[in-house]
Amino acid sequence: MWQDILQWSTTGGFYFMAILLFALGFLGAVLPYPGNFVTLTGCIFLVAAMGEPYPEWWFWLIQTLLALFGTLVDNLTTALGARKFGGSKSAFWFSMLGLFIGVFFFPLGLLIGPFLGAFIAEMWLARRDMKQSARTGLGATLGLLAGVVSKLIVSGIMVILCLV
Repeated sequence: MWQDILQWSTTGGFYFMAILLFALGFLGAVLPYPGNFVTLTGCIFLVAAMGEPYPEWWFWLIQTLLALFGTLVDNLTTALGARKFGGSKSAFWFSMLGLFIGVFFFPLGLLIGPFLGAFIAEMWLARRDMKQSARTGLGATLGLLAGVVSKLIVSGIMVILCLV
């Protein structure tokens, strides 16, 4: 079995997996799954494909902290966007639900989903007027976009560090 794995890695399989995981990591910046951790997994495959010398422990610590940071910033920006524009906690959670549903209506659903989620939460649960609900929906969407940009930047940094 190990001989098969070794042969697969030397024939480019690990390089292929690294490239695929890097692409999925960047896609994870837009779609609601932890793209930075997928990028981290791509780094593991790339390092395995390149062979020795393996990076030191601090390299992996930095990569893991970057993945955690990217995920944290993504979640915080959406919440802060809704809060900054006067939204409730339910607006945040409904914007996340809207994002999840919006994935099935890619690409426009990724923008409309969080907006509608926050809007509906504010109108239905918080009993706010239409203007304030729309404002909260806009805040959630802008926060989501800021999170997407931050995850793209973090994934880019991770890939560059892995290649250097």
